[in-house]
Amino acid sequence: MEPLVILVIFGLIATGKTTLARTLSRQQGWPVIHSDVVRKHLAGLTPTSRVPEAFGAGIYTADFSRRTYAEMLRQARQYLAAGASVIVDGSFKRSPDRGAIRQLAEEHGARIGFIYCTCSPGEVQRRLGQRQQNRQAISDGRPEILAAQEQDFDILDDLKGMPLLYLDTGRPATAVLQDVNRFLDMLIH
Repeated sequence: MEPLVILVIFGLIATGKTTLARTLSRQQGWPVIHSDVVRKHLAGLTPTSRVPEAFGAGIYTADFSRRTYAEMLRQARQYLAAGASVIVDGSFKRSPDRGAIRQLAEEHGARIGFIYCTCSPGEVQRRLGQRQQNRQAISDGRPEILAAQEQDFDILDDLKGMPLLYLDTGRPATAVLQDVNRFLDMLIH
């Protein structure tokens, strides 16, 4: 029997987190908790509702983000209690949010792994441009908030000694998945 796993897919906007989370969900059969979906649900919105707020405003205030991550933890706790591994997808830019998900894993005896998604600035801009044209996109990430998010991201010192994969998602999908599958194999076995 495989162990319970929490897989945290995180990083800046437009670095491929949601695409990777969906792909791994199909591959592993694990449910995904998307921060963008949870945030909009808490605000009474549909996932594809556009919310062009300024950085840190509206449903993106620190308080609303705390509520979003608390709800993500609640949902993850339910999956773990039911014996299901889970993928969480969000920026996880705050070390306390990363610490809370680590604590949840400890409470349930689950293994936890972090995948930090990155790609070149040019690729991020290309993806942000595509996203603005996609009416089904759930993220509100836009070019004008990218720099602010970069400045507001807590350094990853709290993850020293943790299973952490720095993943360049700008490479061909086969190479990305090969790295991720190696990481998962190490985490699970």
